[in-house]
Amino acid sequence: MGERTTARAALCVLILAVACAGSGASLNQQSHDRRGSVLVADGLGATQQLAVGRTRRSDLIGLWQSVLWADGYSARSSVTCTYDKATAEATRVWQSNHHLSADGIVGPATWGAAAERIVPVGQWMVYQGERYGLPLRPDPDGVYEVYDTGRFHRLRTNAVTLTRCR
Repeated sequence: MGERTTARAALCVLILAVACAGSGASLNQQSHDRRGSVLVADGLGATQQLAVGRTRRSDLIGLWQSVLWADGYSARSSVTCTYDKATAEATRVWQSNHHLSADGIVGPATWGAAAERIVPVGQWMVYQGERYGLPLRPDPDGVYEVYDTGRFHRLRTNAVTLTRCR
C-alpha cells in the first residue's frame, strides 16, 4: 500500500475532530453537542481528558491514537478507540518530545500542543503529522467531521462509530 493510500486509510480510521489551531479553551459543557460531537468553535483544549481506566471507548480516543500514528509513535493497528496502557505509554513519549509533562494523560495542554499542528488546507483542516497528514472538516452545524470508509461523519466523544474500531 502506498504512503498516500495509507494516509487516507488512517483518516478513515479516525482522525481529528479536534478544532481550530491553538485553541486553549477549558473543558466545558459547550464543547460538545448533546449527541457527544466535538464543536469546532471550542477547539482541542476543550476536548475531554483521556486516561487509562477513566475514559470510555470513543471516536475521540481513535482521533488521539491517529495523531500518535501520524507522528510515528504507534502503528496504524493501534487505533482501537480504547485508551489502554500502550496508548498511554506512546502518549508519554509524545508529550516528552513536545516538552509537556509526560503523565500519559491527554488533557488541555496535550490537545493544545496537537492543535498547533492543525492548519487550513482548502475547505478542510489537516493535522500535519511528522509522517502523515490527517484531514478534518467542519460540518454546517459547526461540528468536526472525520473521514471514515469513504465519507465524512461526526466525531463522537461518547460512542464508537469509526469503522476501524468496531
